[in-house]
Amino acid sequence: MPRQLYGGAISCSIPDNYVDASDLRQVPDTQEVFMAPDSDLSLIVEVLELVKQDGAADSLEKALKFHFDSLAHDNAALSSEVSRYNLPSAAPHPQGPGLPTLLGPATLEGTQTVSKFNKPDSEADTVLIQLALWRIPDRDADVTLSVNWPVRSGATGEERDATEARKVFDEAWRSFQINDFGLFAGSAS
Repeated sequence: MPRQLYGGAISCSIPDNYVDASDLRQVPDTQEVFMAPDSDLSLIVEVLELVKQDGAADSLEKALKFHFDSLAHDNAALSSEVSRYNLPSAAPHPQGPGLPTLLGPATLEGTQTVSKFNKPDSEADTVLIQLALWRIPDRDADVTLSVNWPVRSGATGEERDATEARKVFDEAWRSFQINDFGLFAGSAS
């Protein structure tokens, strides 16, 4: 059964046993953060202002790359690389009479090298980042869904299988639904 996010304005499939991070720590109002109870896997949905710089206003790929690079910056990544894009046809998805047009989802998969918990850079972990993007130009909004999964420990060299992370990501973005466009503060069309 899909989880209700932002008071039911958005829904998507998230495993039932995933912990809502807002029960443990403060989470910005623009984010919904869930963590696997038995691993370092996290899933984040975020409502953001529509990205327009560097050609992103007219390109799903450039907007997706902008958000990936923004995550790398926020994670203080030592390096980052996109390995795969999946872009939909350019046709927008009308949502019905009186509702804004939805672009996407566009998805990517990449890795970031991240040093956490004050570890030296030589012990930085490789983190698999999966990112989906929906754009709502009429409301000046981007919505991202990301899954983060450390696939290689920098300290031990231990490799971790990404099958479960990919499954969680695929189920979440494929079931993603905007139920109430009133969530988005931009100008209505």
